Amino acid sequence: MSEFKGVTIRKIEPITDEKGSVYEWCKGIDGKQISIFYRKKGIIAGNHYHKGDDPSKNPERFFLIKGKVEFHAINKKEELRTIIEQGHEIIIMPKILHSLKAITDIIFIEYRSTIYEKQNPDTYPGETYKEYIEKEKTI
Repeated sequence: MSEFKGVTIRKIEPITDEKGSVYEWCKGIDGKQISIFYRKKGIIAGNHYHKGDDPSKNPERFFLIKGKVEFHAINKKEELRTIIEQGHEIIIMPKILHSLKAITDIIFIEYRSTIYEKQNPDTYPGETYKEYIEKEKTI
């Protein structure tokens, strides 16, 4: 779905039978933690970027279980704004400023290949992104 460098948004079709539906996500990827997020309509999640030091953020992986979000991403050259509905995964590479605005109440999960450490999150506020990208150009 996405042509934006550093972000993949892909529809995952459920496997459905008389019992209901199952989404198979991150199949075959080793992992240590899956976080489940419930967010209320109007809330903005993210507005940050990652440098990729934490393997869980290289790339960062989300699956939108329920609801609809406006996804916003900025890389060195482009800006993306798109509406994403339930059943889609979002894969975000390091050095991409990103946020999700809940258009409805939402539920999403984050796949982590490492255990989350609050004291070492590899998460940097959006306000520092421009300076970070400029500094990267000189390295």
